[in-house]
Amino acid sequence: MRWTYALLLYATLGESGLEGVDSIVFVGEARQFATAIRDGLIHGSHWLGDAASNTMPLYQVLTGGCFLLFGHLGPIADALTQGATDSATCVLVFLIARSLDVRLGVPSAIAAIFNPTQIVMSGLIYTDTQFTLFVVLSIFLVQRWFRSPSFGHAAMLGVSLACAVLTRVSIAPWAFAVIGLLLAMSAWQRRSLSQLAALVGAATMVSLSLAVISVRNHDQYGSYALSAQTGEHVAWWIVPLAREMQDRTPYAVAAKEMNDRAIQRYGAPSPNRFEQSRRLQEVAADALRNDLKLSALIKSWASGAFINLVSPAHLVSPPVSRLPRTGFYDTPGASFAEKVFNYAFRSGNPTYSWLLIAGTLGLLVLRLIQAIGLVSLARQRSNWPSLLFAGSWILFLLLLNGPIASPKYRLPLEPLFDILIGAGCVAIWSWRRGTGAKQTAAP
Repeated sequence: MRWTYALLLYATLGESGLEGVDSIVFVGEARQFATAIRDGLIHGSHWLGDAASNTMPLYQVLTGGCFLLFGHLGPIADALTQGATDSATCVLVFLIARSLDVRLGVPSAIAAIFNPTQIVMSGLIYTDTQFTLFVVLSIFLVQRWFRSPSFGHAAMLGVSLACAVLTRVSIAPWAFAVIGLLLAMSAWQRRSLSQLAALVGAATMVSLSLAVISVRNHDQYGSYALSAQTGEHVAWWIVPLAREMQDRTPYAVAAKEMNDRAIQRYGAPSPNRFEQSRRLQEVAADALRNDLKLSALIKSWASGAFINLVSPAHLVSPPVSRLPRTGFYDTPGASFAEKVFNYAFRSGNPTYSWLLIAGTLGLLVLRLIQAIGLVSLARQRSNWPSLLFAGSWILFLLLLNGPIASPKYRLPLEPLFDILIGAGCVAIWSWRRGTGAKQTAAP
């Protein structure tokens, strides 16, 4: 299904059919990396990618490898690789669901196979699909540790979390939190020292992956910072979106003000992206301290989480995302509710509006089924540890994304939602069978 989707987009729209807003950057970096390898220009830390890019080492190697092997067919090769990657994620969904209840395996896997978010994102050249696989593999290994706390499972957990970090470094706090929770539970259950040591080894693997990123960045740009995007994220997204919640200052206006403040304080932007990130962080910190109320930040986070959870995935598919319309951040509104209403009904493109409304209604039905599934799983105490870890991941990702809203940001949550759909379907089917049996027996 994923290969068919990607091939149809490639056949009808060409390379651009596989690209979202940020994909153009990823494709350009992958081509540059592959060309440098062919020309023998890669040496030292540059084998881990260029720190000026927005990509982490493992993703740089994976995408660069596709372009190195397949040349001008690199984009479609990368998309097909992502399709296979997401298919592996579907298999893991089946295994995790079956470990909770043997009845959940097949319906959860079917939900994953037909999940629009997973299908659409597998056809876009982003980091999300690979990252999601490593996250789900980590959750699967946590499940395995619950049932068989062995050195092998701990080692594989460390590898999967390290791969996730090397694909998207923002997962690092959750990775350490997961291992810390497992250590606390193992100590409370009086596990052996060897089992505790195995978890410490997993934490060491995650630490080494962070060290690799930090050393690469220092070698190339003189900074031990893990990412050069932090300043842009806070100054150009967090602060402007909170400003909009506080006093309805349009996003574009607030973002420009933050950029102007940085220029006034430091002059022209630094060619060193890590230095520029530091400058933007300082400007943003001043704005957070002096200009914004805590209530505005909370409202902006809540609005971002709401949109991330209810916006249909087909909106980011190139045939839909490129329909002429007013973008969400450019949509006016005296309140968040009015802004959402204007975006849904007054975007300037009826086709887009109908696709948005129909997709949102369908997604709300799925959310209801997922809520039923969550309740059914929570009724069994044996599932509580698994729900704790799954809930920690959902909460962490929603807090991490903050006010930035797009269906693509929830992709790492979708495998868990697939399992909730499976649990909800089983619960509804069991209830209907029980009701039917009672009705039949009544006469």
